[in-house]
Amino acid sequence: MGKPVRPARRHKTHYIIPVIVAALIVPLVVSGFVWAKKGVTVVVDGRTAYYKTQADTVGELIDEADIVVHRGDVVSPSEDQPLVDASTVVVRHAIAVKIDCGGDILHLNVVGSTVADAIVAAGLDPSLGLRVSPSADTPLTPGMTVVAREVFLRIEKNEVVLPFETVVKKDASLPAGTRTVKTKGVAGKALRVYSVVVTDGEEGVRQFKSQILVSKPVDEVVLAGTKRVSKTSQVSRGTASRSSAPESGRHIVVESSAYTPWDGTCNGMGAITSKLSAYNVPSGWGIVAVDPSVIPLGSKLYVPGYGYAIAADTGGAVNGACIDVCFWTAGESGSYLSAIAWGRHSVQITILP
Repeated sequence: MGKPVRPARRHKTHYIIPVIVAALIVPLVVSGFVWAKKGVTVVVDGRTAYYKTQADTVGELIDEADIVVHRGDVVSPSEDQPLVDASTVVVRHAIAVKIDCGGDILHLNVVGSTVADAIVAAGLDPSLGLRVSPSADTPLTPGMTVVAREVFLRIEKNEVVLPFETVVKKDASLPAGTRTVKTKGVAGKALRVYSVVVTDGEEGVRQFKSQILVSKPVDEVVLAGTKRVSKTSQVSRGTASRSSAPESGRHIVVESSAYTPWDGTCNGMGAITSKLSAYNVPSGWGIVAVDPSVIPLGSKLYVPGYGYAIAADTGGAVNGACIDVCFWTAGESGSYLSAIAWGRHSVQITILP
């Protein structure tokens, strides 16, 4: 009688189970290594690369990718941070540059890409009056020198004098050739505004911007006589006498003219009275305006046709070898006539010893 078949088949199952378990474990181990790799994006100075890595930290990835990092360079996230799948690591290398700021040289390692980054790294604000060379958007290169100059606009206000105009009006009541001031001119004032570009403390060209009126000038009104005067009219010569010429003294030829205390800037009889007293002018003598560099003030003179006089006055138009004789004793109108009659001519005067 033969042995049953079924027990023999059950004995073979004991060997099949380990084979099946082994077949399941091998794929799991292989796939585990695949799962352990991380996909990481690395950006180095703007250039992007993609890595598959099993590195656990950012620093391990830097070493694995042979990325050189020096002191002063920036790594983000930092090298001690854990590395996770799908992360991005940024590395920016510092660039050695020089900043010339008004003659002061700064050596900097700049983490940036343009001149503007270097200016900011130096603690300067490129938006507040800086002139930079090369321009702010220029890419940085190792060893570059950036020149930064402080530039600002200064506004200045200067007070200026506005001269008055002289208006001449004809007056038939005054002798022809005479003039008198009716209204004194008054200068005006204004503020002139200028802009000045200042670079590193040095002023550039001043540019006129505007003018602000403070006070308007007042026109000077001068009356010009038109009344005809007869050549035979009797005129006053002032207080000077018709004494004969002195026998001694220094002779000099001068250009002579005449004036009265009532002329434009002579200040009336008060000024004449003051000069008569100050120079102790003898009674009957006249006053002559001189150029002190030619005839010293206080000199005693003899002027033919006028008489004896003291050099007791000066005048803006009395320059060099010339004199201006004064008439005043016949009053304002009569003295004007005397001055007109005197006119302007050359005369030999005597300076008394």
